[in-house]
Amino acid sequence: MWEEMALRRILPRLPSKSLMRFKCVRKSWYNEINDPTFLENHLSNSMHNKLSTCVLFSRFVQKDTNSDEKELAFSFLYLRNDYDDAENNVNFVVEDIKFPLSSGQFIGLDVIESPSIIGHCDGVICLSACSGNLVLCNPAINEIKLLPGSCLPDWWDCAVGFGYDPKSKDYKVNRIATYQAEIDGLIPPPRVEIYTLSTDSWREIKNNSLETGTTCFFPDYFQMYFQGICYWVGYEQPKQSVEYEDEEQKPMVIFFNTGDEIFHNILFPDSFYMYEEGSAYAYEMSYIMYTDLRIILWNGSVALFGINRFSALPESYGVWVLDDFDGAKGSWTKHLVFEPLVGIKRVLEFWKSDEILMATEDGDIVSYNLATEKLKNLPMNSPSDFETIVYVNSLVWITGRQQA
Repeated sequence: MWEEMALRRILPRLPSKSLMRFKCVRKSWYNEINDPTFLENHLSNSMHNKLSTCVLFSRFVQKDTNSDEKELAFSFLYLRNDYDDAENNVNFVVEDIKFPLSSGQFIGLDVIESPSIIGHCDGVICLSACSGNLVLCNPAINEIKLLPGSCLPDWWDCAVGFGYDPKSKDYKVNRIATYQAEIDGLIPPPRVEIYTLSTDSWREIKNNSLETGTTCFFPDYFQMYFQGICYWVGYEQPKQSVEYEDEEQKPMVIFFNTGDEIFHNILFPDSFYMYEEGSAYAYEMSYIMYTDLRIILWNGSVALFGINRFSALPESYGVWVLDDFDGAKGSWTKHLVFEPLVGIKRVLEFWKSDEILMATEDGDIVSYNLATEKLKNLPMNSPSDFETIVYVNSLVWITGRQQA
């Protein structure tokens, strides 16, 4: 009895890699770790771990010292603040991922030069290959799955999202395909397909929520999944093609409810725009002042982050929180402003509300504390750009079988 109680208390708090090894110790442990309730508890503990944060990096590194050839590398960076330290230092551990994903080679594909990270949900990562193939993987337990081909006819471009449907308790990938303008000058509306992990198949859904009588909504860059909703930065555009299409695009946040499979949208804050003289509406602006826009999770809330490069004042970063959000509507409130640092190329991730990972112009990684304004150098470098996500260590399996 004591052993069973200790087992249920201690095991859910252990890393996925350790639990995969413990499955082989004894049958009772194997059964306990594979139990759905245990898997849910372990995921919940990982998601609410306030002691440390795991960040997944993809980067290009030199293949060997005798060559300039580069190869793709994936690594975990474990970060934690030591609050007992008067200096409030950031402690860290780097762990390289050793399985086919780390060398850019995927099951069923010949050669993939540089797969990009689409999104992350519950420890499962969605990757897009150069060829358009999509891959799901859980690097914590060395699982990887190549998704079947699209069910849509040849498309010109696409946006992809990934998340979890709490209603059906299933993981979903959605692909929003766009097509080039028809001969009559009309821009066709996007078409949408959904992949569900349980069926391992795609199906097309209605796209009524991505068009009006005169305009279409186009998700562009997938940002994140949070509490049943996928978020993109996107835009609305008239169906009638014009010579200068960019001037007719109205930028916005587009989001998708994984349960009812309906898209919604919300405009950027009014303060993002520089209005033309006499203009009454945000989308009639001369330009949008903020660039490098992304949607982030900040203090447990959905927020919009960007840098103002065009105002008369010095450049500044800003964070706007989406308040009173009911899954379809909300409003923006500005919560944070800070100035860029000398030598910093770009912001990578908020790994805590007051700690930011940044890439330097020399290709190094630093952590910046907004309160103390101190930088901490971290032992990671890339000659090219990094891709990063805040990662949740989990035992979620994606290949249709539990691992022994």
